[in-house]
Amino acid sequence: MNYSDAKNPALNHPSNPSSVSDSHIPGISEPGSPRRTNGLNRVLACAIAALFAMPLSAAELTLSLQDEDGNAVTMAVVEARLTAMETQNNAPVVAIDQVDRRFVPMVQLVVPGQQVSFPNSDNVRHHVYSFSDIKQFSTPLYADENVEPIRFETPGIAVLGCNIHDSMVAYVYVSAWQDTALSDSNGDVALTGLEQQPQTLHIWHPWLQSPDNFYELDVSNNTSGERIELTLPIVNPDQQFGFRALLPGGTQ
Repeated sequence: MNYSDAKNPALNHPSNPSSVSDSHIPGISEPGSPRRTNGLNRVLACAIAALFAMPLSAAELTLSLQDEDGNAVTMAVVEARLTAMETQNNAPVVAIDQVDRRFVPMVQLVVPGQQVSFPNSDNVRHHVYSFSDIKQFSTPLYADENVEPIRFETPGIAVLGCNIHDSMVAYVYVSAWQDTALSDSNGDVALTGLEQQPQTLHIWHPWLQSPDNFYELDVSNNTSGERIELTLPIVNPDQQFGFRALLPGGTQ
């Protein structure tokens, strides 16, 4: 006698795995079952973890700086004052060289705690000094020999001179902020990886004709990341006026 599958008790017995559909497996798909709930929780946990693991989009600002004659403004310090910079005593030593009776570079950007060395590539002697509030020092008169680097701990601007050549001047800018950069030889500067969009940028250059040589730029509306073209009131002082003509604040 032949029986159909529907009438065959062996085929429909719970012990036969093929006789039980997934929709009736206890603990898997029954609404409210602990196993189903745990599975959903694991899926949600993985999704949340993946969300937080994704890198957050960072703000970026690029500027092109020029003076009123269309010349590139180099060595301008641009700060987004968002996050304070901690003291970095182990930061690499940077240099301000002395070449053709000039300091090179004229502006050196450092972090608090960083050291600056003063090699002499000239064939004449130099004597570097500073009377600035943030750092006062005086090196011995030297030519070929090296002098110990100077550590700059306090944020601010140190004006450097040479006791032998009054026309020589340089600036050590000790920034208190993480997001700081110098404009390059083309007047270009980029602040990348900003945690948020700053409202204002602070720009400093020793030849800026503004109080304390600072210029404040409102960038609150620059959310598209477009390049900012900026003309600054820069006046290049004549070297013949000597060291005092180059102090911050303009000709004195």
